[in-house]
Amino acid sequence: MDNTSQILQRSTELFAGQRLLLVNPPADELTRELPADWHVWTWDYAVFLSLRGKLPEHQLSFSHICPAVEDLEGAILVMPKAIERAEYALAQMAPQLAAGCPLYLVGEKKGGITRAEKLLVDLGDGAEKLDSARHCQLWRTRVSGDAPPFDLAGWQQEVELDFPDQQVRLLSLPGVFSHGRLDEGSALLLEENAPLPAGKVLDFGCGAGVLSVVLARRNPDCRFELVDIDALALHCARQTLQRNGIEAQVYPTSGLSDVHGRYAAVVSNPPFHTGVRHDTSIAERFFNGVTRNLLPGGELRIVANGFLRYPPLIESHIGACRVLRENSRFKVYSAVAPG
Repeated sequence: MDNTSQILQRSTELFAGQRLLLVNPPADELTRELPADWHVWTWDYAVFLSLRGKLPEHQLSFSHICPAVEDLEGAILVMPKAIERAEYALAQMAPQLAAGCPLYLVGEKKGGITRAEKLLVDLGDGAEKLDSARHCQLWRTRVSGDAPPFDLAGWQQEVELDFPDQQVRLLSLPGVFSHGRLDEGSALLLEENAPLPAGKVLDFGCGAGVLSVVLARRNPDCRFELVDIDALALHCARQTLQRNGIEAQVYPTSGLSDVHGRYAAVVSNPPFHTGVRHDTSIAERFFNGVTRNLLPGGELRIVANGFLRYPPLIESHIGACRVLRENSRFKVYSAVAPG
């Protein structure tokens, strides 16, 4: 099991038999191994797929909003990567707990759990560290019971982006890729004005949906589908499309798990590169898998960090790879499927 789940198991006496809200868990066996009345909220579709069938349907939620659970005896947040996502989750969890109920925060030291005291201190009677093991920490506060009701509008950030040919209203939420701004890679990809092949286009790892809005306006003969693993990103993408008058299909997927059919083009600012790790195995699996989703003559168009050795991977699975645009940090690649 994940290290965070193991440290929770070390404190089984705190949780066994309790009615608990568990937020952002890893995809493991914790809810089976630790006997409690679990109600799980995840925004990670891969985790949702892993836990589906292990919990009653009404006790597992994949959403951008925390489900309302009555009579909770406690709540646990597994520390997300983005500190602002932790704040977003805690703001929804605390109002569901009665005064004196425990609110726990668990996570790895390298994953930001050292900020636990700062995150919890204003929600209750201070914060205490209960355990430290396996490079993880477990913290607790007992909520004051006066947390304000959660207001989604207060967490949504809307910005206007100006392009040479259009203006886009972008909506985003904490932890969504490039929250509240246009990242440099996407900006470079959108500098390329070469038309996409007519037909269905897949926006893989769509984030808040900016690529699809801009490209849909430039390519009126294309029909866009937007996919992402993150429930908050999918909500933002739907809202961004609506605000800009673009009709498109939006749905979750883990990798290409729920992507079916074949496409005239696949566009992406892919979420494959993680921090300082130069592991290209995830990208290679994507390039291998996406070949089954490209029509003959279909185009893959992506932007990536220039130092990543993607061209050989693209060429081994799809076809000849061209650099459409580049700057000091990023390159836009294009490859066309045989046929």
